[in-house]
Amino acid sequence: MKKSIMFAATAVTGVTLAAALVSPAFAWHPQGKIVKSVQNVTAGGALSDANTAATAVSAKPGDTLKYIIVVSNTGDEDKDGNNDMADTVMTDTLPAGVELVSNPSQRTITENIGTIQPGKSVTKEYAVKVTATKDSVILNKACFEGDSSVHDNKQQGCDDANITVKVPPVVTPPAPVTPPITPAPVTPAPELPKTGPANIFMLGSVAVVAGYALNILRLKLRADQ
Repeated sequence: MKKSIMFAATAVTGVTLAAALVSPAFAWHPQGKIVKSVQNVTAGGALSDANTAATAVSAKPGDTLKYIIVVSNTGDEDKDGNNDMADTVMTDTLPAGVELVSNPSQRTITENIGTIQPGKSVTKEYAVKVTATKDSVILNKACFEGDSSVHDNKQQGCDDANITVKVPPVVTPPAPVTPPITPAPVTPAPELPKTGPANIFMLGSVAVVAGYALNILRLKLRADQ
């Protein structure tokens, strides 16, 4: 009887030990969180979480946007480091329609953040330029991965920030109006002396009369002498 009891106790102890070895301990409890916000710097807009198309930030081609990403550990404080979030990495792959101001050819942003203690956070920000050429809603997603210090409690998550691009209509300027040309005033040419046949006849008649009068005057003067 005693042998049976001892065997049963040994079996229960073995099962309990096996369960302890198989089940994860999860003694470390970091709590990772990511929040991504966007601001239209060109328009002077407010910083917005912009998680949905309904709350998207308005923009137009050529605008500069600022994205701010906050990765935090909201776990309980622990002086022994049991709740630290280690090996934290943030990634952000830019969608079509925006480009990084500092390096337009770079499409993926990777930040090796490292360890974040409970109650702490790390903020990353960068500027992009809107390159979309048609009306659209552009979703930009940032994600993070982390783990406990002993790699028994993996953390990960993503957050969105949306913008609504509105392309202004193309306004064709009116054709320039050419003012009518006002002709310059015409100055009449000075009248030339009239030298036609009639005028010559009149001049000759005057000369004859003048000569006749001169002869009479001469005869009178002789008579007086």
